Amino acid sequence: MAMTIDQPRKSSWIPWVFVGAMLVVILVNAVMVTYAINSYSGLAVDKPYERGVRYNDVLAAQKGQDALGWRVSVNVEGGQLVLRIQDRDGQPLDRVGITGRLERPVSNEAPLSLVFTATGAGRFVAPLNTPHPGQWDVKAALRHGDEQYLLVQRIVVTK
Repeated sequence: MAMTIDQPRKSSWIPWVFVGAMLVVILVNAVMVTYAINSYSGLAVDKPYERGVRYNDVLAAQKGQDALGWRVSVNVEGGQLVLRIQDRDGQPLDRVGITGRLERPVSNEAPLSLVFTATGAGRFVAPLNTPHPGQWDVKAALRHGDEQYLLVQRIVVTK
């Protein structure tokens, strides 16, 4: 009886499928790495290292501000920004110097200045002249004598 030896199948294209698949993976990874490097840096503040080193100063300032006991409320009423300021005993603070601005939290628009007018009983009013509605951050420094209170509050402006 004569034996026949089967010739092995010569499919030389099979290894090239694996090479092609790996090239696709490498190409997709190269595109993703390039996009990640050239897009948003992830930094939320300028000079994050220096800010991190000074973090204990930030905590101390917040502790001092909390010790003041001031109660500050921020409201939008009839196209105006209204601040109500009380001391630790609930008494209104009238002689407060305020410098403030409005900033958009998610864009690079220039900040808008706020000019506050005292209306009595610890109430201060500034006109809201925002170019468009949405979320805005109120950032203000309140001074009463030697005491200072830094306010950061998010508001929603509707038109």
